[in-house]
Amino acid sequence: MGTIFTTSDGEAIKNIPSGELEIDFLHGTIIDSAGTTTSMNTNLDYYGLTQAQSFAVFASDSDTGISFGNSLTIADHQLTHVVNNYAFDNVRLAIPDNSIPANSNQIMFVGSTDAYLGYIFNNYAHFRDQLTTPPVADTASVNAFTTYVQHHVGGYDQFIYTIENTGGANSINVKVENSENGVDWFASSGYAGATGVTIAPNSFDAFATNLSHHFYRVRVQSTVAGSSSTFNIFWNYVSQNN
Repeated sequence: MGTIFTTSDGEAIKNIPSGELEIDFLHGTIIDSAGTTTSMNTNLDYYGLTQAQSFAVFASDSDTGISFGNSLTIADHQLTHVVNNYAFDNVRLAIPDNSIPANSNQIMFVGSTDAYLGYIFNNYAHFRDQLTTPPVADTASVNAFTTYVQHHVGGYDQFIYTIENTGGANSINVKVENSENGVDWFASSGYAGATGVTIAPNSFDAFATNLSHHFYRVRVQSTVAGSSSTFNIFWNYVSQNN
């Protein structure tokens, strides 16, 4: 039986910036474009080997390009990829600049020295997180509508946002918008008009749809000039069969 390679804790890697990320199986490291290093559970060198043989990856943005070794490159707009019977010692991911917050991308991967991956990597995906900066738990609204969360969501089947007004005094206005090109934006159902949906202090608004637009974003505005409020934005994108 071959060896399984993944992160040292088996979890997905979060808070990844755009740019090139390298998964180095020879040395057991994952290095993103900002130079942040994540360790694998093991490496090829430990076993006296030089190449892995199979690989599977989920990338939260389906526009991510994937390069194996020096020759095979995949950019087919899927969220998950499985490659078998192909020798390589590194995989490079080209993560596009589609996300707000800019470092909110995620990946999950499994590699093996077996020619065929001995791990079932299902063809569905689940990308969830929350806006946590700034500051650590909340952010403050401003007088003009500002985009706080935005993602390219091609390949997902359901899109869920929960916007929580955590301030104790001031309301906020919220718009959930969609786009096919990331440039021209249109209000989602229920969020039209100049102010969208108003959320009272210590309350929340929940949005869920299965309308598969190419981009979604959440925008927030203070209801009164100079009177901001803190809030959290939670997102969850689900793919059942991409």
